[in-house]
Amino acid sequence: MSDRGKIITIYVVVAILSVAVLGTSLWLRESRKRRFTPIADKVGADVAEDFGRLEKDLVLTNQEGKEVKLSALRDKVWVATNFFATCPYCLQTASEDLKALYAEFSEDPAFHMVSISIDPESDQLEQLRDYARVMEADSSNWWFLRGEEKAVHEYLEKEMGFMKVVKNKVPPAKNPFSHDRGLLVYNGWKCVKKRDLQFARTQGERVKDYYFQDVRKSILKSLADRGASASTNP
Repeated sequence: MSDRGKIITIYVVVAILSVAVLGTSLWLRESRKRRFTPIADKVGADVAEDFGRLEKDLVLTNQEGKEVKLSALRDKVWVATNFFATCPYCLQTASEDLKALYAEFSEDPAFHMVSISIDPESDQLEQLRDYARVMEADSSNWWFLRGEEKAVHEYLEKEMGFMKVVKNKVPPAKNPFSHDRGLLVYNGWKCVKKRDLQFARTQGERVKDYYFQDVRKSILKSLADRGASASTNP
């Protein structure tokens, strides 16, 4: 084959590979869009979801310095998140989404919220109390928790199903941790919903509102189910 023929062959191969890469990229983008862009008119439709159950207990310390067990929430409908106090995304989710859920459901004695710190070295009791104060949270039904770092990280990942917490090098990273900013809804020890409201916020108001309403629906249904169960089993 002449040099010219070799050059033409190389260009053809490069062109084919470029088309393949572009096609794959477009397919992945559309696939992700289909996955994360729900149809707004489906809000309120019945959804049967089961994200697993907790098998092991965990003892942590709340913002008042009291030891608490997650097993104390077996008879509750509760929302769980993980955070660290200096994370701006955690603060946005807490101040907008979690605070709104708390305002709506906090007077129901069957409802509870749990925010678990992934950075207990920095998030001492003072930081947890300050965070709770900003959220206008009562320690009777919204716990801000800390514990031994390794045990907490393992429990979040292996027991609750959050993505693995990764420590970043600061700098170059702006935040000391990469972590799952999802929100879990539990009915007792059964997880019935997981939504990432922070991600949804980046997809536009329509998607964010859908995710938030989906979380509300799960809480409302779980509270109704628990109330019905209590009335039939006094």
